[in-house]
Amino acid sequence: MSIEELDFNKINCRNDDDFRRKMSESHDCVDCGYNTLPGALNRAEAEESYKQAKLAGMAKSWSTEITLGPQAEQYYVRDSIWKKAGMEPWGGCLCIGCLEKRIGRKLKPKDFDHNHPFNYSPGTERLMRRRGQLRG
Repeated sequence: MSIEELDFNKINCRNDDDFRRKMSESHDCVDCGYNTLPGALNRAEAEESYKQAKLAGMAKSWSTEITLGPQAEQYYVRDSIWKKAGMEPWGGCLCIGCLEKRIGRKLKPKDFDHNHPFNYSPGTERLMRRRGQLRG
């Protein structure tokens, strides 16, 4: 899967006015405050954007711009890793460093859910190395 093939509508925020339990409240790391997805709408902003589109009769074509770049640490790890870190599903974001502190080790490529589109997006060098997308 390439970044061009990502379908963020499959993340299931569309067709519902309440995005809780479908996306995190913000993209800031709950431990250190690092913004893991600079420039993206937070949950409340995304909900409001969707509601405005719905009022305009454009809910079916609603989307939000997400620019993934070298400062992003947007990823999806296996449920067992997230649980080991003491996190609930959609319970917030963790930067890679804080996730590793919580689980007591560096992440390995096998820790990531390779079927999730977030794991094919660009990101920090640290994230790319952990996913096995950069060597060295």
